Amino acid sequence: MASVNIFVTIIKILKLFKFIILLNIFYFSFLSISYPCSFNCPKSGLFTDDEDHLGLKTSKHSGYDKHVNYMGQNDYNYSYISDKSFARRGDYYQKFELRDGDCFGDESWNDCENNRERVEFSSRPHQKPEGIQCFAYSIKLHKDFIDVYPTNTDLGQVHQKGGPSGSAGGFASLPPLIQLGAKKGKFYFGWHDLSGSESNVIDIRKDYNLANLNDMKEKWTDVSFCLDYIDKKMDVWINGDKKHEILKSPVNFIPEKTYFKFGIYRSFIKNFKDRQKMRNKKEKMPTQIVYYDEIRRGNSIEEVDFNINPSLKAID
Repeated sequence: MASVNIFVTIIKILKLFKFIILLNIFYFSFLSISYPCSFNCPKSGLFTDDEDHLGLKTSKHSGYDKHVNYMGQNDYNYSYISDKSFARRGDYYQKFELRDGDCFGDESWNDCENNRERVEFSSRPHQKPEGIQCFAYSIKLHKDFIDVYPTNTDLGQVHQKGGPSGSAGGFASLPPLIQLGAKKGKFYFGWHDLSGSESNVIDIRKDYNLANLNDMKEKWTDVSFCLDYIDKKMDVWINGDKKHEILKSPVNFIPEKTYFKFGIYRSFIKNFKDRQKMRNKKEKMPTQIVYYDEIRRGNSIEEVDFNINPSLKAID
């Protein structure tokens, strides 16, 4: 009888020991999980405006007040995540995920009707196109990121408000000034050379190679560029190294204002689907995941590029 009691006691001790181990595994796993930040972020945080647009309030030393998605999104399209080990600098980073059929619109534009898909934030406040304006951000591509050329995938834009309009690929177009995007296995700085009339602009995009897409997978790439409206030129850096000095004016038409946009923007998605059809493959846009951090704006490269000026504080 005594041996039976001892055996039962041993079983109870083993069960308790197993419970303690499982409790510790759960506890440390909980600590390691990255959670999207809500309204009580220490330096910045997510918010919803009066029109139910999702936004991110950002630190003043970023050069911005906020970033807002005016086009709409699904729950999985965007996350603001706390994970210091993953972020480029600081504690937080942003995750964008675009899937097949993710097209949205606002009061003046509908991606679904114009052969486009996107999840993209617009930065505020706007700027007048004057002086020297510099921009920077860090970007990392997911390991499974697929280049969907001949569909365009843009991962950063300087757009204009009150600028010229026209058409592209048979669809209405409000051309940007700058688009940084992925195609043909490369990451490009694209400048839009606009000519013609303001109501029927001729848009010729000129691309400047910055990096190989494979080198941007699972690795942060620091992008910075300056638009010089005084000396009429553009300079571009990757990881603190100057890649291009473009001796062209950023604008041929003077818009009322300009603003930065970031996220995943796919245009002319039919091009990729048609190519898939010709190859007897699925006519479906692949999911793309891209991470962002350290989004800045200033009036000199030293104000935005921490590779050139290491004293810059982390954004969040």
